[in-house]
Amino acid sequence: MRAHRSQARSDLGRVIRAAEALGITEFDFFRLAYRRWSGQEPGPRMLESTFAVYMFQQTVPHWVRHLAREVNARAARGRLDTVAHEAMKYRKRLPPPRNGRLCVGAVVVGVLLYTIALMDISYGPGTSAPMPCYGGPGLKFFSEMAYSVSGQKPPSCEFRKDR
Repeated sequence: MRAHRSQARSDLGRVIRAAEALGITEFDFFRLAYRRWSGQEPGPRMLESTFAVYMFQQTVPHWVRHLAREVNARAARGRLDTVAHEAMKYRKRLPPPRNGRLCVGAVVVGVLLYTIALMDISYGPGTSAPMPCYGGPGLKFFSEMAYSVSGQKPPSCEFRKDR
């Protein structure tokens, strides 16, 4: 009895590892194993009853055990090809978020409004906070680089109240 239980546990572990290696669920692994073994899609009732026996009695059918051994052996050698095993058709694609487009649109509109609002900002020496280099681009590093490349002398960085 112990040998039977240890065999069942090792079979369960093989099935789980093989399904994870292919990136599919255990139920889809059963579907794939049946199709590869028999050459046809399994009937829904047959597949459900077989999977229920697997889940509750921990019994792995021979056709599932065969594919699990093959997949695990290839994965261990680093030669597992999910396309060759035709597992790609069983991978679940997550549906897009329900309001995903609305959220992306709201972010785009927000960025556009913020950019338009920034374009309307102007500096007035009498009303704004003093800037040491009035009239420059405001980025000291890039301003120095531009003047050094052009060969011109940068303007003095004194605040003038007369402007």
